[in-house]
Amino acid sequence: MTTLQFNHFHIILECMKLINRAKILPVLIFILTFSGILVGQIVFNNFKLVAGPTTLESSRVAQLEHVFKGLTLTDQNGVSYEMAKLSSKIVIINFWAAWCTPCLEEMPGLEQLKGQFKSSEVMIFGINEDSEDQVKNIEKIASKYLLKFPLIPDQNSALANRFFIANIPQTLVFKDGKVIDVIQGQKDFTAKEFTESIRVALKSF
Repeated sequence: MTTLQFNHFHIILECMKLINRAKILPVLIFILTFSGILVGQIVFNNFKLVAGPTTLESSRVAQLEHVFKGLTLTDQNGVSYEMAKLSSKIVIINFWAAWCTPCLEEMPGLEQLKGQFKSSEVMIFGINEDSEDQVKNIEKIASKYLLKFPLIPDQNSALANRFFIANIPQTLVFKDGKVIDVIQGQKDFTAKEFTESIRVALKSF
């Protein structure tokens, strides 16, 4: 109970003492009115605490799904992938850069994750956010970590801006075009908890 609420209840108790001493109708009316206001204030405050973040999260999810629905990605070799036509049930989009150490530490895990699933189940895309020498950096990293999943040069961070990516690494996970996870920061994609969550998602409708 807050200090304000305690003071409200204290006033009500004092008024009830007055009623015991004298049957005063105006005091009774005051108590009922004051109690109604207090209850309304508590309910309203609690509603705001619950409803605020949920509404904001739903809005962000809707924006991500809208961008994904009309998205076409083109890798460094000129091969294009239209999200709406992919057969993969789950699509993982990872934002990274060659200068980002946590990003590079994720690469072996992403490649290992790819090897655990069929292409019809999981598709992984790595979106490169280097400001210079993107193709050169992509080829260097692909060779170093033996990456087989598509790596996409994001010129002028156009894709990052469309997906509202403010920091990297960051990973978006979609199932049938719907957001099922947004991962901020470095992630161990070989962790049993994560791979099991992907398997569960594949089995669900």
